[in-house]
Amino acid sequence: MSTVTRQEIRASTRTAFGAGWVGRDQLCAAARSAGARPEVVATLARLSPRVRLCGAPDLLLLLPYLPELPELPEETD
Repeated sequence: MSTVTRQEIRASTRTAFGAGWVGRDQLCAAARSAGARPEVVATLARLSPRVRLCGAPDLLLLLPYLPELPELPEETD
């Protein structure tokens, strides 16, 4: 099982935000709809069922242990 990253969480939940507060089940549904790996959905499913969030920054505050992928260096010619 490979590690879930902050980038994956952002990408897979992007569509969940924008229309008010979002709960754990809505985040999981958005991740499934986005084709997220099962590990990503499982990470979201471990959140409290009472959680309500209004954006990805709030979500990532609840998942501080997730790694950030390093930036790739820009190619120069």
